[in-house]
Amino acid sequence: MSTDREATRVVRSWLDEGVTALPDRVLDAVLDQVPATPQRRSWWPAWRSSDMNTYVKFAIAAAAVLVVAVVGYNVLPGRGGVGGPPAPLAKGSFISHGGQIELDATGDGADVTGSMTYTDVGGEETGSFTVDLACTRTTDGGLVLIGGPVTDSTVDLAPEGANVAIVLQRGSPVKAEIWLEGPDPHEPSCPAFLETVPDLGDPGRDPSALEPIEGTIELRP
Repeated sequence: MSTDREATRVVRSWLDEGVTALPDRVLDAVLDQVPATPQRRSWWPAWRSSDMNTYVKFAIAAAAVLVVAVVGYNVLPGRGGVGGPPAPLAKGSFISHGGQIELDATGDGADVTGSMTYTDVGGEETGSFTVDLACTRTTDGGLVLIGGPVTDSTVDLAPEGANVAIVLQRGSPVKAEIWLEGPDPHEPSCPAFLETVPDLGDPGRDPSALEPIEGTIELRP
């Protein structure tokens, strides 16, 4: 079958109306997939020319929709580009609130992976804990909160199963605070726990608790 010019015009017009435009080279590649000569097995019913034109239009439009959908999905925020890994959230090695903190977090919202370890500057025998990072949010005041449950601990204030968050305030230097969950009962989820962390200016927020870090940290813009 031959390429239908009207089908090409319809597909291009449809794409121009959308937010995501399909490049000419992609559309041409789709058109190239349409057979250039008639092919019909002996048990296929003969199609009229109008039926064939309708089929060509449908096939081209369906292929174009599929390409746009795949490209759009792969460039969603947090996917790190086509086929790429999730975008880094925060990574650093620094001292804050008397402890050496190793932070490595990736993801967005309630879909965060990574870990944070806190080791008292006196050494592991003094106290340490590890957090399995699971969620993040940014407050209206600009604080970056990253938290999750404690998986291993020798610190009474951060028992296993409790939630802990690192609170970060952008700046030079970056300021940080460790926010510990209160006694049982624990919040039902990581996002629910982060909602309990007070924002700048909220009651329960001690401005001096945010201390300048000693070390390095990279935060997602």
